[in-house]
Amino acid sequence: MNTKNRKPTLLIVGTFHMGQTTDLFQTEVDNLLSETRQEEIKEVVERLKKFHPTKLAVEVEKKQQDSLNKEFKQYIDGNLELSVNEVYQLGFRIASEMNHKEIYCIDWMEQGVGKKGFGDVYEWAKEHQPELFDSLFGWLHKQVAQTDSDYKTILEMYGEYNEKAEIKQHHTLNINIARIKEAEEYVGMDWLIWWYQRNLIMFSNLADLAESPNERILLIVGAAHVEILSNFINESGMFELEEVEKYLY
Repeated sequence: MNTKNRKPTLLIVGTFHMGQTTDLFQTEVDNLLSETRQEEIKEVVERLKKFHPTKLAVEVEKKQQDSLNKEFKQYIDGNLELSVNEVYQLGFRIASEMNHKEIYCIDWMEQGVGKKGFGDVYEWAKEHQPELFDSLFGWLHKQVAQTDSDYKTILEMYGEYNEKAEIKQHHTLNINIARIKEAEEYVGMDWLIWWYQRNLIMFSNLADLAESPNERILLIVGAAHVEILSNFINESGMFELEEVEKYLY
C-alpha cells in the first residue's frame, strides 16, 4: 500500500450530555448508573472500540487536561468510580480498554469575541422575532420533550443523535441565528461569531493530535459540533473522516 499521501483518520461521534451542563437544552435520561443503562453504555463502548483509536479526544477545555488525566489514571488504577458524564462513561472506558495512557482535551470556553450567550439570543428572539423563533427552535423543543414512554437504548439514542439529518439540523439552526437582529443590531451574531471561534479552536487543537498518518483519532463531542467541525476537517484536507454509521448501526 502506498502510504505517501495517507492522512490520519478521524471519527467524530456526536453525543448528548449525560450529566448536567450549562446548555439551554439538555436530554433527560433515566438513571444512567442503573444496571440496564450501564450494560447499554458498555455496548456503545464496544462498538466504538472497533474503530481502533490511537488517541481519544473529548469536549473538555484544554486547560483541564492535566486534571482530567489525573482522574483517568485513578480510574486505570481502580481508584475512581465513573460519574454520570460521557467523558467518563464512554471516554475513560474506551481509552482504558485500548491501553491509552492519556486523553486529549480540545475544547475552549473563554469569552473571546462573544458579546452574548446563547440563552440571551434565544430570549431576545422569543420576544422580538416570535415567528423566526418558532421556525428555528421548534424542532429543538420537540427533541427534548421526550417522555418515559419513549424509552430508547443508549445505542439507539446515539444512532439518532448521529443521523445525518439530525446533525445537519443543528448546523442549520446555528447558521440561521445570524438572522436574529433588529435593523443593524445583529443580536444573533453576538453569539454566533463566538461559536465559530470556539469550533475553530477545537479544530486547531484536534489538528495538533495528528502526529503521523497512522493516527486514528476518536472525538466524542456534543452533537451540535459535529457538522461544523466536519466542515472544517474536510476543508482543511488534514484528515480522512470516517463514517460513524458503520459503528452505530
